[in-house]
Amino acid sequence: MSKIFVAIAMMAVLAITCSAATSPVEVLYVAQPEGETISLLTYNVNPETAVARQVGNPISIGSTSIDPLTIGSKHFIYVWNSTDVWTYVTNAEGAPRANPLQHLAFNFVHPVNNFVVDPNGKFSYAGLIWYDNQYNNYASLILFTIDQSTGKLTNTEQVIANYGPSEYIPLTSFQFGSVGKKLFAKYNDDGPHTCIIGYDYYNVNQTTGSLGPQKSLFYAQADCSSAGAVAVTDFVTGAASACCGSGSRSLNITSIANNKQMIGCEYTPAFCADQAAQLAFDPASKNIFFSDIGQNETFVGHLDFAKNELIQGPTSIPGLPTIYFSPDSRLVYAVNTNTNDIGIYTFQSSTGDLISTTTLPDQGNVGIATATLP
Repeated sequence: MSKIFVAIAMMAVLAITCSAATSPVEVLYVAQPEGETISLLTYNVNPETAVARQVGNPISIGSTSIDPLTIGSKHFIYVWNSTDVWTYVTNAEGAPRANPLQHLAFNFVHPVNNFVVDPNGKFSYAGLIWYDNQYNNYASLILFTIDQSTGKLTNTEQVIANYGPSEYIPLTSFQFGSVGKKLFAKYNDDGPHTCIIGYDYYNVNQTTGSLGPQKSLFYAQADCSSAGAVAVTDFVTGAASACCGSGSRSLNITSIANNKQMIGCEYTPAFCADQAAQLAFDPASKNIFFSDIGQNETFVGHLDFAKNELIQGPTSIPGLPTIYFSPDSRLVYAVNTNTNDIGIYTFQSSTGDLISTTTLPDQGNVGIATATLP
């Protein structure tokens, strides 16, 4: 064997090794009941085959609510419930250490409904939602700071946003997109003869964590005997509604950047021919997942704002599972409560095509979260 051939072969092996070492790690967290406790399992998922491999050991945690956060090369997960939050440090595969780095009791007058982490890794927010004896609706957001070297939280005790009293419109949840410049607030208007769901938002000060005034973003209006659904990212919004049962549907998709609207159903009648159980955008904001109640199928529509087209993808997901994504849009997770499993799909966001698929059994009533580690 020539020295030149050996050198080339060694260079090829080194290139493959370096590529594997620098490839992003796709992580799936599954928190599920185990008797009277909750067990957190960590999986690394192959983005080419959809095969999930368990890494690390299961750990006992205090809730099924999980928020992952990556700061540079460091990765943390925050496990929270209505009264407490725990901070865990993970290894390079995303598996958390057995013992939390930190445990904080909220000690607020009202329970925490949402604990959301700014994807920029500087701030987090405890969202409190409640109503009084006259059923007036209220909400508050309390600011926490994050130590970017350790992941530890500090409760500033600053109430940086208040909502209410509102007689008919409760806020139901808070969420971030992938950028962190806007904090979205979902609401449900259940006033007399009214069935509206939508999102407002707060601009986030990237230096102080303070929030601007609450502003209206968009909504879906449906007949109260029919279903409506909404979805939002930092770049697109989607609102599906049905006024009069089967076949009377609409789907409006809007680009936030240029306020360009795409009306989907008129051009793809097979895609959203009925009421939507839920909508979901992939993190790349290139595709919308439409869970069709009438057909008991979740369809994928690829967005092309340049051509004002919604193109139905070549594949779909059976049933109406809750949909999650890897942050890089390479994987789709379908949580099936009726079969107690998680469908895992490799995904091509440039076309809306679901490619390989596997199934991961679970114990039911699970909480999941995903991460893509550098």
